[in-house]
Amino acid sequence: MSVDATGSVGALLELARQVRGKTLEMLRATPEPWLTWAPPGTSNHILWHAGHALWAQDVLCIEPLTVHSELPAGWADTFGQHCRPVATTTEWPRAPEVDGHLEAQLERILKLLAEHAERIVNCGQDVSPICGWPLLAGMIHAWHDEARHQGEMHLLQKLCRAGTRR
Repeated sequence: MSVDATGSVGALLELARQVRGKTLEMLRATPEPWLTWAPPGTSNHILWHAGHALWAQDVLCIEPLTVHSELPAGWADTFGQHCRPVATTTEWPRAPEVDGHLEAQLERILKLLAEHAERIVNCGQDVSPICGWPLLAGMIHAWHDEARHQGEMHLLQKLCRAGTRR
């Protein structure tokens, strides 16, 4: 039985827009000095969380649909699941660069969702050769992961606002 791809993908398109929109909003609202600050005992900062969203969407949305990564060179090492510790990374991309990649990736995801609507919605338990997850489950997990990282970004912003940042 075929699922209505138009309605289902429409919901996915809206989910992608809302989740990514919030990540961009939070990144843009963060003053430059706060972007790479992390309190002692924690491991990530606001810029890392934003870059990690880019990585997760690449691995769980773009790669399964296109069979290749579209991340800038070296970004998996900086923002990926098994990245270097933040404290040992000396060079970070600037916020406008991360912002631009997040914007462009959202447009790419929206285009891919429209192009692959039937495949995404009717994939059943077909497993992605890239990530090993069913296609739709991987995409939803990526958006859920990005939304969870927004919580971390928000807490770091609150700590900075409260003057905890030294």
